[in-house]
Amino acid sequence: MRNVFSSAAEADTGSAFINAQADVPLRQTLHEMGWPQPPTLITTDNSVARGILNGTVKQKRSKAIDMHFYWLQDRIRDGQFIIQWKPGVCNLSDYYSRHPLV
Repeated sequence: MRNVFSSAAEADTGSAFINAQADVPLRQTLHEMGWPQPPTLITTDNSVARGILNGTVKQKRSKAIDMHFYWLQDRIRDGQFIIQWKPGVCNLSDYYSRHPLV
């Protein structure tokens, strides 16, 4: 990511945005080939990021999250993505940044 984020929720929202942005061309290609896809599951270990993206948590400051993250909220409302929460131990994408190598 090129940005410096001020909170863990913003960083997790940013990573979900990057993953979703990479997935959209694949979903569109499969749809055009006649293979419509169910909603893509995105897992996060930050309940605030999940709440912001699903619209269950209201932001107090309008500029706390970059405006381009609202693109992901629109895609979630359209049914292209589902954001789910799992504890960090179960989230393998954060393995190298969260767990010491023993």
